[in-house]
Amino acid sequence: MKFYLNQSRSLRLSALCILYAAQGMPDGFVRIALKTYLIGQQVPTEAVGNLVAMVSWPWAMKWVWGPFIDRFGYAPMGRRRPWILMAQTGMALTLATMLFLPELTTGVRTLALMVLLVNIFASLQDVSVDALAIDLLPAKERGVANGFMYGSNYAGSFLGGAVLGQCILLYGFQTAVATQVSILLAIAAVPLFCRERPGDLLLPRLRRRRAKSSRATADRPSSLRQLFGLLIKAFSLRSSRLAAVLAMLSLVTVNSHLIFWPAHVQRQLGWSDVEWLHLEGRLSVWFGLAGSLAGGFLASAIGAKRAVAISLVSLAACWFTYSIAEGYWTNRTVISMLFLTESALAAFLQVSMFALFMGLCWSPIAATQFTSYMALLNVSNGLGAKLAGPIESSFGMGNAHIALGCLQLALVGIVMAIDPNQVRRVLGEGEDVSEVPANSTPHTVE
Repeated sequence: MKFYLNQSRSLRLSALCILYAAQGMPDGFVRIALKTYLIGQQVPTEAVGNLVAMVSWPWAMKWVWGPFIDRFGYAPMGRRRPWILMAQTGMALTLATMLFLPELTTGVRTLALMVLLVNIFASLQDVSVDALAIDLLPAKERGVANGFMYGSNYAGSFLGGAVLGQCILLYGFQTAVATQVSILLAIAAVPLFCRERPGDLLLPRLRRRRAKSSRATADRPSSLRQLFGLLIKAFSLRSSRLAAVLAMLSLVTVNSHLIFWPAHVQRQLGWSDVEWLHLEGRLSVWFGLAGSLAGGFLASAIGAKRAVAISLVSLAACWFTYSIAEGYWTNRTVISMLFLTESALAAFLQVSMFALFMGLCWSPIAATQFTSYMALLNVSNGLGAKLAGPIESSFGMGNAHIALGCLQLALVGIVMAIDPNQVRRVLGEGEDVSEVPANSTPHTVE
């Protein structure tokens, strides 16, 4: 029996969610389970911090993968599937090498390098799976799919952190690692047996490569030079440029608030670090999961553009409510409900934007263009963190929330000027780009 992702809605949604859970599991394992274990083994704080930091670097640089995934591959097995298989197998095998460390607490530097390599493969899988989703998901499915995919990443992080963390405490580090490797290898069966389209090979057959290569190379750039030419063409459209501005500014408010607000709550309102950790580290995760699912369903029901606009207005209302309720900030129930609402709406916004950005990506350069938007979202995260201090000192705590609300509302104007269908209407679906010159421009750019 053959399974084709482009022919079954339930199959492709299930496959995308499983793969997203797979890339979330190593993240949760290192950030929560392994960190807690090493602290319990009296490993110095600096060493633990350096190890956990290794998780982030490959994700900050994942935009590098886009051009390679769009340009290279083994066409007879599908445009994205070979990359996903390689990344999934790489994660499992790299984790397996941790089983051979003689003494974990004295080999933290080696362990950190392994963590870095695992997350290099995880970031490669992330870009590959996003490109696969753009290729295969029709517009009406993108919202729901992004909601479930983002939620599955939460589930994977929970599995890697809470479940495998408990496994470490009860049965030891090697048992937890072996369990994770087994799960990742089992998940590798999904991209192995689920082919993208009819005609894709299950495994490489070198004797048939020549006959098959012409079938699937017409829809991808013939060189990196042409790829970047196509990327420039895509971003010459107004909607693509506006989406880039949206990505760069959209999360400034959330990430700024996540710095100055916890500091205010603990220093001025008397919360302990344990109390705040319970709110942000546990309860808000589940509200974020609920928000991501709700955002996905709404984006599919009413369109990604409307969903993004609604999420921005709702988040602005949340910031204004913070300011209005300043007299009740000593009430811990009020603080908790406002923060959990913020967490749900922030996830709602991100999932809606994912769906919008996918609709604006041009198929021949889907991995590169979508990763560009994701990179700009990371820029937004950094800007928010950098601006947290100036916002707090310039406005004061009450007015700072009003400033956040105003910025959020200003972004609605950008969203309303975006035409979600402009890229495909002007540039087409990109079925054959083999003859497109690298320096060509669309006839209509506005």
